[in-house]
Amino acid sequence: MNIALRNVPEDLHAELKAAAKRNHRSLNGEILARLALFRRGSTLDVEAFLRENVAWHQRFAALDLSPETVRSLRDEGRDAPLDRIEERQKAIGKSNFGPGMVREMRDSRDA
Repeated sequence: MNIALRNVPEDLHAELKAAAKRNHRSLNGEILARLALFRRGSTLDVEAFLRENVAWHQRFAALDLSPETVRSLRDEGRDAPLDRIEERQKAIGKSNFGPGMVREMRDSRDA
C-alpha cells in the first residue's frame, strides 16, 4: 500500500531527514521505522541496550583499531592481515578475536 504525506512542516521534514541519515535509511525507511515503533507501542529497553553494548565492547576489546593498524590492514588487502591479527592477539595474551570472527563480520557486512 502506498501513502503520500503532504504539508509536512519543514522542521519535521528536516528532523526526519537528519534521523534517516544518522540511521542509514531513506526518508521513507525512517518514517516506516517510526511508524512500526509507534504501532508496537514499545520503547527502548535501556537495560537490554546497555547489556548488549557492554557485550560488544568486551568481545572487541582486544582489537587494535589505531589509525596506523587500520591503514596497514587496508593496504595489505582483505585476507592477508587476518592471520596477523590473530598473531598479534596471541602475543598480547588475548585470543578471543581471530580471523574467523573478522571474516564473519566482513561477510555479514558485504551480504
